[in-house]
Amino acid sequence: MKKILKIIILSLLLANVAHSKTKEEKRAKYVLLNMQQDYIACYSFYKIGSEYVKKSNGDKSTIDGIEKSSDLSLKLAHDTGELMGMTIEEMSLKLESEMNKQLNLIDNNFSNASILLEKCAQNCKNLIENKKKRISFWEKKAKEKINE
Repeated sequence: MKKILKIIILSLLLANVAHSKTKEEKRAKYVLLNMQQDYIACYSFYKIGSEYVKKSNGDKSTIDGIEKSSDLSLKLAHDTGELMGMTIEEMSLKLESEMNKQLNLIDNNFSNASILLEKCAQNCKNLIENKKKRISFWEKKAKEKINE
């Protein structure tokens, strides 16, 4: 009887450990997916912004700065996708989808880029300058969504 009881208790403990790991993995995936989406949104925002500044004959150093932020956002989106085991094709589809979403938001008219500026500028700046803060934000959301 004691042996059976020990087996049952051990089984319950192992099941609890496996369940915890699953929650932990789900939270990590949630954080990575949302961070990648943030990077993709910022990449699209910076690409559209760069085109807007070019079309309005903006300053070359401003264009270069925006393109540098765009490149960094793309690299971070790609690195995050690789961590999740995504293919280049999957990542490209996500990029294309977000770019279309933002272009639709401004009616494919770069003159309406101020709409994106209001919506994305501060978030993207903060994301690039302090990604740890954004990771903490998504970790908190993951804990709320995927209960302990």
